[in-house]
Amino acid sequence: MQAVVRPIAAPVRDIRLDSLRGLLLVCMTVNHLPSDLRFLTDQCFGVFSSAEGFVFLSGLLAGFVYTRRWHRDGPDGLRATILQRTRTIYGWHLLAYFGAFAVLATNSWITGTHSVTSPPLFSDNPVLAGILGPLLVYQPGLLDILPMYCVFVVLLPLVIGALEKGRRRLLLGLSFAVWAIVQFCPNYDGSTIAPPLNFGFFNLFAWQFVFISGVAIGHAKTKATAPLAPVRPGLLLPVIAGAVFFFCIQHRLIPSLWPDNIFGIMLNKPSLGPLRLGSFALAAYLIAVAGTRFPSLLAWRPMALLGRHSLPVMTAQCVLILGLLAHDNLFATSADRWAVTAFMLAALFAVAAACERRQKKVVVAAPFRTRQTPAFATTEAHEQARAA
Repeated sequence: MQAVVRPIAAPVRDIRLDSLRGLLLVCMTVNHLPSDLRFLTDQCFGVFSSAEGFVFLSGLLAGFVYTRRWHRDGPDGLRATILQRTRTIYGWHLLAYFGAFAVLATNSWITGTHSVTSPPLFSDNPVLAGILGPLLVYQPGLLDILPMYCVFVVLLPLVIGALEKGRRRLLLGLSFAVWAIVQFCPNYDGSTIAPPLNFGFFNLFAWQFVFISGVAIGHAKTKATAPLAPVRPGLLLPVIAGAVFFFCIQHRLIPSLWPDNIFGIMLNKPSLGPLRLGSFALAAYLIAVAGTRFPSLLAWRPMALLGRHSLPVMTAQCVLILGLLAHDNLFATSADRWAVTAFMLAALFAVAAACERRQKKVVVAAPFRTRQTPAFATTEAHEQARAA
């Protein structure tokens, strides 16, 4: 039976989501540096990091954008779009990987030494590194996020197909079950499974739950007429209490309720431990409530600029940070660290601004563009191309 394709209105970008994604990019950038600003960006509000938020938002936007694509073009059209999107993400990963490779090789040639912060295989066996990287089986630190996203995007036709068939509970139940099984497995270290292979810092079988949860909410967002995070006092007060509890745990204002070894497992980041997941879920709900009740509170145009161009910004971040970390002298004093942090953030905004100018030139050149197009309205193609 041929799929029924329903017409759907062109989407309008939500500046709140772009702003949050841009803010998370800033936090990740600072956290990857020995910056004095990390006291504010690194797990300040609970026992979770910006990575959880970035993966969840990526799923949320993917669920929203690609559900609309399913409705417009059907399953076959969605699969074609997903294939193209995967190629795009993979291309940016290759640019980040070989860009970092070139920067670190040039640095080693100039200085005559290999930095301890550089991926070991880059210096030990450059040829093998050049082979394994494109195969996505060598993902050293900072170069493992885009490969993870590639895998998750490939799953989208199956995930959205299940959601369209009304199997949301089954999908989320299976996803949660996989996450739960991971919690009983040995500690995950992607670099020690089969050296010299390196499968990255994040355990995909655990982190898929955050992404798929985001997709499910994004899918529901295309059909909901009411806010997805309404203010319910009966739920809001316990959530606030839980978030305060995790804040106090993180900042050691109250003692841990668990033995140290159990506490460490429950906070495990590579496998997304239960406390980490719970803390993020509470914070995400409160942010959603705040954004629903006070929309302008999350509308930050400079951050939205970064969020709209997350792929090139992420790529530039990986290359620049790996290059900077190869020079310990750049972080010798507090003034040095602040200067490097300011340089990195300025570089991210410069990349985003350049991408914005280029995109506007493309839109102006398009023959179908009209002067009535709102500033944050896009065609479906533009929305899909920006969802990272």
